Amino acid sequence: MTWTLEMDALDPGGEAVTLRYSLGRYDDPDDRAFDPRIDQPGLFRAGLFAGSLIAGDRSSYGETTLINVDGALDALVDYAVDGRHAVISQGAGAARRTVVSGTVARLAFESDRVSVVLRGPLEPLQTPHPQATYAGDNVLPDGLEGTADDIGGQPKPLVFGEVANATPVLVNSARLIYQVSARDDCEVTAVYDNGAPLAQGAAYDSLAALQGTAPAAGEWRAYRGYVRLGASPAGTVTLDATTAAPNAGDVFATLATERGWSVAAVDVSALNGLGAVRLYVTEPSDTLDLLDRLAVSVGGYLNVDADGVLRLRRLEAPQAHGVTIPDHAIVDIQRSAAGAGDNSLPVGRVTINADRIETTQRDVAGSVSDARRARLAQQTRAANARRDETLTRHPLAGSTTLDSLLADLTAAQTLADDLVALLGVRRDLVTLTAPLSEIGPIAVGSAVQVVTPRLGYAAGRVLLVTGARMDAQRNTLEIDLWG
Repeated sequence: MTWTLEMDALDPGGEAVTLRYSLGRYDDPDDRAFDPRIDQPGLFRAGLFAGSLIAGDRSSYGETTLINVDGALDALVDYAVDGRHAVISQGAGAARRTVVSGTVARLAFESDRVSVVLRGPLEPLQTPHPQATYAGDNVLPDGLEGTADDIGGQPKPLVFGEVANATPVLVNSARLIYQVSARDDCEVTAVYDNGAPLAQGAAYDSLAALQGTAPAAGEWRAYRGYVRLGASPAGTVTLDATTAAPNAGDVFATLATERGWSVAAVDVSALNGLGAVRLYVTEPSDTLDLLDRLAVSVGGYLNVDADGVLRLRRLEAPQAHGVTIPDHAIVDIQRSAAGAGDNSLPVGRVTINADRIETTQRDVAGSVSDARRARLAQQTRAANARRDETLTRHPLAGSTTLDSLLADLTAAQTLADDLVALLGVRRDLVTLTAPLSEIGPIAVGSAVQVVTPRLGYAAGRVLLVTGARMDAQRNTLEIDLWG
């Protein structure tokens, strides 16, 4: 069994190189040189994060150790490898397959070993999403960057999807110009003063026109993510806005592509079926946190395919599978729960908090209708679903609540209905151990069929892989399963 490690790096001179190592001799079909220095091919752990829907976390890490008895690897201290791609593979020639695709965290040097410490493939997204800051260089009455005494140095807001009743940033106090999003695709659709709508004037056609012409008193005019008022407001200024592509799948694609990631078109299409989402970013935020919020909002999870494509899929009952694990390959199998609830029972009730407004208000103008006054007092509305069959069978059935970015309460109700049907029946949580040589590497987020007389799986049960722990030297793979 031949193992190889390939990792990207910058050499001491700043040139991009690929470092290649193997366990014993490896004859590469492309005639690339592999240094036979691998000692421990890999210890690796990966997990899938699906909010409260599946127990567990996404903590991913790994380590491969290289032999350095002769000190030949000491020079690696001057190579930059952190944050760069690494691949651990098994086999030879056309039969070689990727076992781990991750990101290098660092190199750890010992007396006769060098450890390549890995992090999961999503690690690069755990850094701040691109977000400009205000220069603070207005020379009033001109400028759209605030002053050093007010917003200079603060992050510019970003709208992904939609926002409702959001408080914009005052970027020019002399001309009453506000900004709700630094993205060019943002369109302001309504403006309110203390909850009461203001009259909409004609849109501006340029930033110059925005600064050069004031609206009439009691009116607002907008250009992209900017809005200008015709008179000083009586109270809090809020507004509604939308982007050109507000649906969940398009927002997923936007967040990913702004960080240079490819996404699966099938995921974008499926998520767009849930309609618009509301994501307002006003503080520095990691891209992974934003994507996690979106994934939880749709009852889904993130993972990366072997080819590096970012996936965001709704949690569903696993059906199609690529690997069957037979009884003879199983060293150990244990079931820790037969239900998705916190108490290990099926879930009988699901609540989705959606239709979010950014700014709640109770002290509003007298002209505000009772219906709008009541809506402004609550940040979200709830979509509730219950499965009576589950509650009858399991009086102590669990409940699940999700805080969702979905803009439409009807879409949230559909999601709640889908989730209570999914989680309201038996869902096993299983840990299975098998020799790596018997079943090979199995990707988190894939589905497998387990066939064994244990646990009632004699006819086979298809389960989703939610976690994996690999020890290549000991030839063991332990996987967590759900379904």
